[in-house]
Amino acid sequence: MIKGIHHIALRCHGPENYQRTLDFYENIIGMKVTCSWGYESGAASMLELNGDVLEIFASGAASYRTGSINHYAFLTDDPDGCIEKVREAGYPVITEPTDVDLLLNESGNRVYPLRFAYCVGPVGEIIEFFCERDNRIDKERVEGLSCRRYCW
Repeated sequence: MIKGIHHIALRCHGPENYQRTLDFYENIIGMKVTCSWGYESGAASMLELNGDVLEIFASGAASYRTGSINHYAFLTDDPDGCIEKVREAGYPVITEPTDVDLLLNESGNRVYPLRFAYCVGPVGEIIEFFCERDNRIDKERVEGLSCRRYCW
Protein backbone atom coordinates (compact mmCIF):
# COMPACT_ATOMS: atom_id res chain seq x y z
CA MET A 1 0.00 0.00 0.00
CA ILE A 2 0.97 3.63 -0.41
CA LYS A 3 3.00 4.99 2.51
CA GLY A 4 3.63 8.52 1.22
CA ILE A 5 5.43 10.46 -1.47
CA HIS A 6 9.03 9.34 -1.90
CA HIS A 7 10.36 12.15 -4.11
CA ILE A 8 9.65 14.92 -6.61
CA ALA A 9 11.56 14.84 -9.91
CA LEU A 10 12.74 17.65 -12.20
CA ARG A 11 14.01 17.37 -15.78
CA CYS A 12 16.75 19.94 -16.32
CA HIS A 13 16.84 20.12 -20.13
CA GLY A 14 20.56 19.36 -20.59
CA PRO A 15 23.85 19.02 -18.69
CA GLU A 16 24.42 22.79 -18.26
CA ASN A 17 21.01 23.33 -16.64
CA TYR A 18 21.54 20.14 -14.60
CA GLN A 19 24.71 21.61 -13.03
CA ARG A 20 22.97 24.95 -12.43
CA THR A 21 19.99 23.15 -10.84
CA LEU A 22 22.26 20.98 -8.68
CA ASP A 23 24.09 24.11 -7.50
CA PHE A 24 20.77 25.91 -6.72
CA TYR A 25 19.36 23.09 -4.58
CA GLU A 26 22.67 22.37 -2.83
CA ASN A 27 23.99 25.88 -2.19
CA ILE A 28 20.87 28.05 -2.00
CA ILE A 29 18.22 25.65 -0.65
CA GLY A 30 20.69 23.59 1.44
CA MET A 31 19.87 20.08 0.22
CA LYS A 32 22.51 17.32 0.28
CA VAL A 33 23.24 14.97 -2.63
CA THR A 34 22.58 11.42 -1.43
CA CYS A 35 23.43 9.66 -4.71
CA SER A 36 24.25 10.42 -8.34
CA TRP A 37 24.48 8.31 -11.50
CA GLY A 38 25.11 8.66 -15.22
CA TYR A 39 27.07 11.27 -17.15
CA GLU A 40 26.40 14.32 -19.32
CA SER A 41 22.82 14.19 -20.71
CA GLY A 42 22.22 10.95 -18.76
CA ALA A 43 23.28 12.37 -15.38
CA ALA A 44 20.89 12.29 -12.43
CA SER A 45 21.03 12.91 -8.67
CA MET A 46 18.85 12.57 -5.61
CA LEU A 47 19.05 15.33 -3.02
CA GLU A 48 17.63 15.17 0.50
CA LEU A 49 16.54 17.71 3.10
CA ASN A 50 15.11 16.46 6.42
CA GLY A 51 13.84 13.25 4.82
CA ASP A 52 12.32 14.89 1.72
CA VAL A 53 13.86 13.90 -1.61
CA LEU A 54 14.23 15.76 -4.92
CA GLU A 55 15.48 13.87 -7.98
CA ILE A 56 16.97 15.83 -10.85
CA PHE A 57 17.73 14.58 -14.37
CA ALA A 58 19.96 16.25 -16.96
CA SER A 59 17.71 14.92 -19.73
CA GLY A 60 14.46 16.38 -21.02
CA ALA A 61 13.11 18.60 -23.77
CA ALA A 62 14.27 22.21 -23.80
CA SER A 63 10.82 23.68 -23.17
CA TYR A 64 9.68 24.81 -19.75
CA ARG A 65 6.17 23.80 -18.67
CA THR A 66 4.58 23.43 -15.29
CA GLY A 67 1.96 20.95 -16.55
CA SER A 68 -0.63 20.06 -13.93
CA ILE A 69 1.69 20.74 -11.00
CA ASN A 70 1.45 24.41 -10.08
CA HIS A 71 4.29 24.60 -7.54
CA TYR A 72 5.91 22.86 -4.61
CA ALA A 73 6.67 24.34 -1.20
CA PHE A 74 9.57 24.20 1.22
CA LEU A 75 8.64 24.53 4.90
CA THR A 76 10.79 27.23 6.50
CA ASP A 77 10.80 29.55 9.48
CA ASP A 78 12.23 32.38 7.35
CA PRO A 79 10.55 32.96 3.95
CA ASP A 80 12.12 36.44 3.85
CA GLY A 81 15.64 35.07 4.21
CA CYS A 82 15.00 32.38 1.60
CA ILE A 83 13.73 34.93 -0.93
CA GLU A 84 16.70 37.20 -0.25
CA LYS A 85 19.11 34.30 -0.95
CA VAL A 86 17.26 33.47 -4.17
CA ARG A 87 17.26 37.13 -5.25
CA GLU A 88 20.99 37.50 -4.51
CA ALA A 89 21.64 34.43 -6.69
CA GLY A 90 19.80 36.12 -9.57
CA TYR A 91 16.60 34.06 -9.68
CA PRO A 92 13.21 35.75 -10.30
CA VAL A 93 10.95 36.43 -7.34
CA ILE A 94 7.25 36.01 -8.22
CA THR A 95 5.68 36.94 -4.87
CA GLU A 96 7.41 38.87 -2.11
CA PRO A 97 6.99 37.50 1.44
CA THR A 98 3.32 37.91 2.35
CA ASP A 99 1.26 37.29 5.49
CA VAL A 100 -2.15 35.64 5.02
CA ASP A 101 -4.74 34.49 7.55
CA LEU A 102 -6.77 31.71 5.93
CA LEU A 103 -10.25 31.40 7.41
CA LEU A 104 -10.83 27.64 7.75
CA ASN A 105 -14.25 26.62 6.41
CA GLU A 106 -14.81 23.71 8.75
CA SER A 107 -13.93 25.65 11.90
CA GLY A 108 -16.19 28.66 11.61
CA ASN A 109 -13.93 31.39 12.95
CA ARG A 110 -10.49 29.75 13.20
CA VAL A 111 -7.66 31.10 11.11
CA TYR A 112 -4.53 29.44 9.76
CA PRO A 113 -1.79 32.14 9.91
CA LEU A 114 0.74 31.80 7.09
CA ARG A 115 3.67 33.63 5.55
CA PHE A 116 4.85 32.67 2.09
CA ALA A 117 6.86 33.81 -0.92
CA TYR A 118 7.40 32.41 -4.43
CA CYS A 119 10.30 32.29 -6.88
CA VAL A 120 11.22 30.59 -10.15
CA GLY A 121 13.94 27.93 -9.96
CA PRO A 122 16.69 27.12 -12.44
CA VAL A 123 14.56 25.09 -14.87
CA GLY A 124 11.35 27.11 -14.62
CA GLU A 125 9.86 25.35 -11.58
CA ILE A 126 7.78 27.48 -9.22
CA ILE A 127 8.95 27.23 -5.61
CA GLU A 128 7.11 28.42 -2.52
CA PHE A 129 8.80 29.17 0.81
CA PHE A 130 6.06 28.45 3.37
CA CYS A 131 5.86 29.31 7.07
CA GLU A 132 3.18 28.73 9.69
CA ARG A 133 3.44 31.94 11.68
CA ASP A 134 2.31 32.83 15.19
CA ASN A 135 -0.75 35.00 15.55
CA ARG A 136 0.29 37.18 18.47
CA ILE A 137 -3.05 39.05 18.57
CA ASP A 138 -5.17 35.99 19.42
CA LYS A 139 -2.73 33.31 20.58
CA GLU A 140 -5.41 31.15 22.22
CA ARG A 141 -7.43 30.92 19.01
CA VAL A 142 -4.49 29.44 17.06
CA GLU A 143 -2.71 27.49 19.81
CA GLY A 144 -1.18 24.36 18.29
CA LEU A 145 -2.57 25.19 14.86
CA SER A 146 -0.83 23.34 12.05
CA CYS A 147 -1.76 22.49 8.49
CA ARG A 148 -1.74 18.72 9.03
CA ARG A 149 -3.86 19.02 12.15
CA TYR A 150 -6.42 21.56 10.97
CA CYS A 151 -6.61 21.33 7.18
CA TRP A 152 -6.97 17.56 6.71
